[in-house]
Amino acid sequence: MVLMPQYPDIFYHSPIADTAQTADTTGIALYFSFDSVVPSFITQGFGRVVTPLPRVTYDVLQGWDLVIIALVLLLVVLNKQLFPRQFRQALSVPGGVAHTNQLLREWSPLRSFLGVSMLLAYVLVVSLLVQKSVVVITRDVQQFNSFGDLMAIAACVGGWVLARLLALHYLNWLFESKEAIDRQMAVQLSVSILALLFVLPLLVLLLYNPYSMFVWVGVGLLVVAALARFVYGVVETRAAIKIPALFIFLYLCALEIAPIVLLLTAGMRYISHGSVF
Repeated sequence: MVLMPQYPDIFYHSPIADTAQTADTTGIALYFSFDSVVPSFITQGFGRVVTPLPRVTYDVLQGWDLVIIALVLLLVVLNKQLFPRQFRQALSVPGGVAHTNQLLREWSPLRSFLGVSMLLAYVLVVSLLVQKSVVVITRDVQQFNSFGDLMAIAACVGGWVLARLLALHYLNWLFESKEAIDRQMAVQLSVSILALLFVLPLLVLLLYNPYSMFVWVGVGLLVVAALARFVYGVVETRAAIKIPALFIFLYLCALEIAPIVLLLTAGMRYISHGSVF
């Protein structure tokens, strides 16, 4: 028995049957006999000179992007090595009220180097993600990919985070509920660190692979972080003070959901119309 190769029969002749056929070369002969374009094209060339234009390309990745990512990584490593216990406690706040109680007994989230530096790193990473997302969606590298644009976006994101913190201090003064506000601060810090750790590798992928898929995944992560702050904020506030859940719901809607909706609406109007108003 003769073993045949495991490939289509069109590439091989059978060793048993003679499949040789007479090739029809009439069309080929006629083609070459009437083809008079090739000799004139080779000998005479083009009638006019073609001047090649230099190819202009714009990269989404800039040098200062890597500097910012390196700075954020440095802050994460420093906090992990210098304050290992505080770092673990900050990440464990979503685990339940008992973890938050242990954290607040030992240190204050916004009165420590860990809290301030991690919020700064969060602002930088979110700002960079927003800028690169706008660049990828609009495909306009020249208008949105400068360092000045990043600083403007960072100012907006930093102002948004600062406005949330000031609103918490205002409610502390208004209702005299320091325990609830401290728990909210712990939730803000914990969710920001977790969002930072998830968004950072996605941002690196977006810088080297500027696809819209990574943009929508990043937006989804930020939305999940906002919902997590909302849910954990309700739980921690209910554990601190005994007020109706409806009031807590309305308060957190004004603190978390309303600013996000305003920012998304303003961003979409700026991208589509060139103006926020």
